[in-house]
Amino acid sequence: MAWYPIVKFFHVLTAIIAVGFNLSYIVWFAKGKMEQSHLLFALKGVKLMDDYIANPCYILSLLTGVVLAWLGGYNILATGWIFYPLIIFAIMGIVAFGFYSPTLSRQIAILKEQGTESPAYEAIDKRQILLGIILFFLALLIVVIMVVKPALPAF
Repeated sequence: MAWYPIVKFFHVLTAIIAVGFNLSYIVWFAKGKMEQSHLLFALKGVKLMDDYIANPCYILSLLTGVVLAWLGGYNILATGWIFYPLIIFAIMGIVAFGFYSPTLSRQIAILKEQGTESPAYEAIDKRQILLGIILFFLALLIVVIMVVKPALPAF
């Protein structure tokens, strides 16, 4: 049995799910802001999807990508289109787990305690939006590099 195409299928599938769910957050946030009575539900929904679907899919995508590199006989350090997405992925992990997830949790808490009109909520909402945009573009950059496979210098 050829394992490479099977692992590649799961690699692409988990990447699609992760990036797709991240993209859906825009709709959730917009809907929550349009109907303030649903904002807490939207934020909790995004937090749930981020913690239990998107982030696990990113981790599975990383693991299957490493397995693909091994199965394909690629030297990760010498193959730029593999090496640089791994660096970007590490940056994403730091931003996501170190900043975005705690910010989203804090946003939910501030919304419950103070409502949307408080300066604290307005500040945390702006921070969450900025972090979300950064994370989405980093994920998109990884997808572009992995699909295009440009001849990037490596070590």
